[in-house]
Amino acid sequence: MPIPEQFARVWLATLLITYGIYFALVPRVDTGSMWSQLLAFGATAVVQAVIIAVASAWMELRHRGGPRRDERDRAIEQRATSVAYHVLMVGVILSGCIMPFSHNGWALFHAAVAAIAIAEIVRNGVIVVLYRRGWHG
Repeated sequence: MPIPEQFARVWLATLLITYGIYFALVPRVDTGSMWSQLLAFGATAVVQAVIIAVASAWMELRHRGGPRRDERDRAIEQRATSVAYHVLMVGVILSGCIMPFSHNGWALFHAAVAAIAIAEIVRNGVIVVLYRRGWHG
């Protein structure tokens, strides 16, 4: 399995688990307390950072001197980023242009975070799928 695909799988699993837990807990967090909201988001970000740092270090040690990114890897990443960009734009339009007329505060924040998380999930999911299909751009 190519290194970029391995990393995309780890990042995809990390996003699904951390944001799955985050959005499951958000309705239970006190919406009147800014600190509880920031703590929930901060904990999610810290857990993600730790998992990705450990996975990156492990992959670097495991594949030291291995093959580096080539044109196919860059083409797959570019295609995945292009798809995720469109997903992100839909999220930005919803959370930044439509929701302010009916929601405010933390609802807008969580919608924006969801848009970013979904776009990253899509990006890494597309990377995994394209590697599995043997896509060559």
